[in-house]
Amino acid sequence: MPVPAEPRVVEDAHGEWSLTERLLRLPHELAGAEQPEDLVEAAAAALSQLLGAEASVYWADEEPHPPAALSPHRLRLVVQQQEVPYAAIELLHHAPFSFEAQRVAGHLAQDLSYVVDAITMRRIRLALGGLRTAARSGAGLEELTARAVELAVEHLGAEAGLMLLNESGTFEPLASVGEWPNDPAEHTWLQAVAAAGVRTLGARRHGDRYFTAPIASSCPARWMLVVRFACHRRRHSVTFPLLNEIAAATAPYLDASWRDRVLSELLELNCAGEETTSEELYQRVLDTALRLVPGADSGTLLTRASPEEPFRYQAARGFDLAGLRERPLAEAEARAWYGPDEEGWRRGLPRILSSNDTDITRLGWSASPHADLTAKTYHRIRSTLCLPVLRDGHVMAVLNLDNLTDPEGLAADSSQLAHLFGAPLASLLHRQQTRELLRKAALTDDLTGLGNRRAFDAALERELARAARGGPPPSVLLMDLKDFKLINDRFGHDVGDEALVAVARELRASLRATDLPARRGGDEFVALLVDTPAAQAAEVAARVKRAVARVRVADRQLRANVGTATAGVDGDDAAELLALADQRMYQDKHAGRGTAAPST
Repeated sequence: MPVPAEPRVVEDAHGEWSLTERLLRLPHELAGAEQPEDLVEAAAAALSQLLGAEASVYWADEEPHPPAALSPHRLRLVVQQQEVPYAAIELLHHAPFSFEAQRVAGHLAQDLSYVVDAITMRRIRLALGGLRTAARSGAGLEELTARAVELAVEHLGAEAGLMLLNESGTFEPLASVGEWPNDPAEHTWLQAVAAAGVRTLGARRHGDRYFTAPIASSCPARWMLVVRFACHRRRHSVTFPLLNEIAAATAPYLDASWRDRVLSELLELNCAGEETTSEELYQRVLDTALRLVPGADSGTLLTRASPEEPFRYQAARGFDLAGLRERPLAEAEARAWYGPDEEGWRRGLPRILSSNDTDITRLGWSASPHADLTAKTYHRIRSTLCLPVLRDGHVMAVLNLDNLTDPEGLAADSSQLAHLFGAPLASLLHRQQTRELLRKAALTDDLTGLGNRRAFDAALERELARAARGGPPPSVLLMDLKDFKLINDRFGHDVGDEALVAVARELRASLRATDLPARRGGDEFVALLVDTPAAQAAEVAARVKRAVARVRVADRQLRANVGTATAGVDGDDAAELLALADQRMYQDKHAGRGTAAPST
């Protein structure tokens, strides 16, 4: 606290004018101060000297103090920062202040407020200039966040700064300046501080040293700026306007950078190689959306090949995909899940529902009442975003993104970023479906619709490689028809084709969905039996023989010759297994009875 000088007694008008002039010139003399608080404290010290009074400074963001009683011996100058009380300079004298001194004090408080605003705006301009320079240089998200933290620390005089990304209520560090202790308790406290500030509209103080500023174009904030001050720094050292301005200026840059990242990753998905399967690609699309759409922590992706077909679940995260796949979803059911906005569905607009105002559980059950019970976990969803994906005017895919912890976890920025997925996803799915049709045609027998030799050989090699890595061994089944040539010769090739189609149907029905039936050519069929030991392969062979025997063509009952071989037991090479299965099929043909027992 400045020590008051001896009381100054003004004896004439010239002396009074000299004091007034000094008081009015004071803000100009102090305008070079770096910080607003430095200006206020220097003004208090100067006033103490000029008026011979005891000076005290009270800061608006500190604990309230009792208002001073009205007295001619007491003067109070209230200094504002952007029209908000910032500090008060209180002067106490043993003698009454002159009328002129009291009058000038009011003007002086106003002039000091102007200078405080000028210092604040100068700091804001410097900080924003640095941010604009970083943005114009083409800096990416990491560089921009790092620069924003650096500028906040530099211009606030803080000890350390941190930029956090809000990922469904958990805050992950993106950039930091200064020392941040790797302490679980400190981490927990920072999470609580960020969570407390994420829904505020501006900068907020947490204790004596920490301050947060939400950075977002919508609430809740997706980024959080945290600054920490040294223990010896006064709490009023923080400038809330500067924190708010940095946050407001940073938000659009980060939003734009995040949008660029979304589009860049969607472009990468569209450049996926020919070797990427549809199943892998669909899961990558969903995982990309979950990583880049704020607030999304689980979801599903459904597609269909034509407007007449139902939607089928292609990928899921946080839900049982196998259970969901058991029943396709009709368009009416998918639209029921979207909600009553039929126009929004037809236009491909994202919609967000929150458990605060929508019974999501009831909505989910009404949309898919027959889905597997284990897959029905709608009660876990706190907020949900649904994006209909259009192609040629029809909804051909549905991207569902959910938040399982926060009813307000999905907000306007989530919808804006999810919308970016619409057109690229439609193009990507169309290309992938076309590619799948071509791939399927190349791997499908035209007559029976089963896999062809190429499809079978590739699948067998994959299963043998999996078994070599420690997976369960597969078996192969080889089959041809007894006296099939007589059917072709006597009844013609059309009847023969009819017989082959019927046999293919029975073969497919006799196998599991995970097995692969194929036609090798002529009347010869083969099947890959996944995870099937020798004893079970023999049972499958017997079941196939009984199924074929049910087929009648031109009043003739068909019969099959079948042989099997099992990897690990009969060999580890594809050619070796097929040769042994062919030998056993030949034995079955001449034995005139059940499948030959596999050798050991």
